[in-house]
Amino acid sequence: MLFVIVQNALITDNYLYILDIDSSVEIWYIVYIINYRRFTIMNIKGRVLAMVSACVVIFSQSSIATFALDNQEVLTLPTSVSDLTSAENMGQVVKIHNLHGADEGTIAFCAEMESGYVIYDLSGNTIEYSPTSSSPYSDLQGDLYYAGPLEYLTKTSTDYKNLRTGEILTDEQFNEVTESFTNESIKLSSTNFMSSSASRANSGLHTTVSKVSGTPRKLNYNTSNQCGALAAVINLCYIDDYKDNNCLSDSYSNNPRSLFNTLNNYIPRETSRNGIINGLSNAKKDKICSFTSSPDAYYGGDSWGFCFYRILTSNSPTILLIIKHPNYGGKNDKNHWVLTYGIVQCFDNNNKLVDKYFIVNDGYGKNDIRIHYTYQDDCVYI
Repeated sequence: MLFVIVQNALITDNYLYILDIDSSVEIWYIVYIINYRRFTIMNIKGRVLAMVSACVVIFSQSSIATFALDNQEVLTLPTSVSDLTSAENMGQVVKIHNLHGADEGTIAFCAEMESGYVIYDLSGNTIEYSPTSSSPYSDLQGDLYYAGPLEYLTKTSTDYKNLRTGEILTDEQFNEVTESFTNESIKLSSTNFMSSSASRANSGLHTTVSKVSGTPRKLNYNTSNQCGALAAVINLCYIDDYKDNNCLSDSYSNNPRSLFNTLNNYIPRETSRNGIINGLSNAKKDKICSFTSSPDAYYGGDSWGFCFYRILTSNSPTILLIIKHPNYGGKNDKNHWVLTYGIVQCFDNNNKLVDKYFIVNDGYGKNDIRIHYTYQDDCVYI
């Protein structure tokens, strides 16, 4: 596709895009789309990303954020994302995937870096990233789909398939959760976080990482909405490995799948915080595991701060509830449990805190996945 960029406009083969700017966040958006071959005009109201033919465009005052033409990505990141990947020493962009929602429109991007990956939404908010783990979309071709943190999908002839578990989402389920993710992205864009992201361009962003001293085990047994039991197993194994080797018997410590199968009798599928607390308490009574403190929950709204406190004061991970998760979220308000064992703080050159992330074991066999702090709810701790 031939295209030309002029002041306040983008000209392509068939369309003229008239642009305006939202000065509060320094984001260009499309006001009119003129099909000058057919002499039709479309007026776009509000902050909208227009997707016509195979052209997707977001403009910033400082740079073109990202656009793709005929499925060929231009390897340029939004400034806020580029600041983060530079601060985390992730190297150069290798490839950018357009990630689709239920209406087949682009709702996010996944940039594969020389080291790690980053997934960001249409407004340049980083949803999740890892400076060490490979992209969940590595080596994949064709249409790729996303529905929020840790949820990566491809499409079958009739449904959507989870790349990690093989689980299937129907059109109705996928439409519901991508709508939820899109709404969350809009909410993010209206917060102080986005204002600070826009204003911190070239501001010397740097990160500080705080983690527990040990490394959680990479276990991948969750295939049937058993994330609560698996997060509890990973937590118990961590206690046994680094804090109290009497937490588990050798038979369970050396065979965590056996422990997982046992805990499934105590912790229900698609569980709540009370399901995990009661399940761990009953498992302790039956001498499946041993720990000094009683399981409890924190649900005061700032799980990030509470998890940070536990890392600093007791060198302990925390079982965390990730919200907006398609297999567990939506109308039934069910979400995804992971184990968080670290946090990331992002500072500008004035040492002002401008963003925060959890570092989690994702329950699918990977550590060091970093999820934006807004995608959290309750947490359970031992």
